[in-house]
Amino acid sequence: MAYNDDESSASGNDEPWIQWFCKLRGHEMFCEVERAYIEDGFNLYGLRGCVGNFLDCLDLILDRVGPDDSDESHLTQNACTLYGLIHARYIITAHGLDAMYNKYASKDFGTCPLVNCSGQPVLPLGLKDEVGYDSVKVYCPKCQRVYSPPPTSRRGGSFVDGAAFGTTFPHLFLMTFNNLAPDRLANDQAYVPRVFGFRVHRSAHRRLDRAAAAGPPAVRSRPEIVAAEVAADAAASRQKEEDAAAAPQRPAVDAVMKGEGTSAAGRIAGPDNDDPTQGKRKNSGAATQKMEKTGNGEEESAGSNTKRSKR
Repeated sequence: MAYNDDESSASGNDEPWIQWFCKLRGHEMFCEVERAYIEDGFNLYGLRGCVGNFLDCLDLILDRVGPDDSDESHLTQNACTLYGLIHARYIITAHGLDAMYNKYASKDFGTCPLVNCSGQPVLPLGLKDEVGYDSVKVYCPKCQRVYSPPPTSRRGGSFVDGAAFGTTFPHLFLMTFNNLAPDRLANDQAYVPRVFGFRVHRSAHRRLDRAAAAGPPAVRSRPEIVAAEVAADAAASRQKEEDAAAAPQRPAVDAVMKGEGTSAAGRIAGPDNDDPTQGKRKNSGAATQKMEKTGNGEEESAGSNTKRSKR
């Protein structure tokens, strides 16, 4: 735990040390721990090895020694750290939860910065229970996200360790005062990014991620660009020459293919001229037709003679 050296001199003999500590800028989230709780040795079990000069720090917190009798630059710093560890244990007790309830109702911890949460009060949270890991954060019970505290609670450059609140407090607080737990933020209330009124598809972000992973494109110099353009023009001209050289050969090939097709069609269509059997069949058929015509003529002539003789 850190404090502002300029404000340390503001602690008077008439003001208890705990009240002075909680009034420091940036310590708005702290509540005043009861003196009886600190004097109970059972509540301090395991804290002796966490800070140096444990007994001297405890005497300073309980006002057993005055600020003038202690080393301000070292002992007060250790006393602040010790008070933060005691505070983390106190706020999960019944009396500590009641004290934090009043601060939560008055929004002393701040509000959620998310627009859709509509000013939902937040609760202090430590990411770890160990001292020196990270500063205090705030937890929003509506969107269930963790944020850094607003700048107003970090004025004066004071560093508030997350161990002074621990990882248990906000969740135990909401379980104890379940009437304060808001409804969770619905998924359809989440902000939807749009470009010209159209929703941005997820694949757009994936393409951007791949482009970022690939790195910036290679920058080519002007001579390299000119050489690439010349090579492209030469390849295009060679392709045109090859196409022009192959163009006159195509009609000849088509003519040859057409002649072969005509001869083949002639062979297929003219078998009657080459087959002698079919020719004989045609001749015999013509002779038969002639004989039939001759017979019919003779019968007609015989019939006419008979009619004349009867007459």
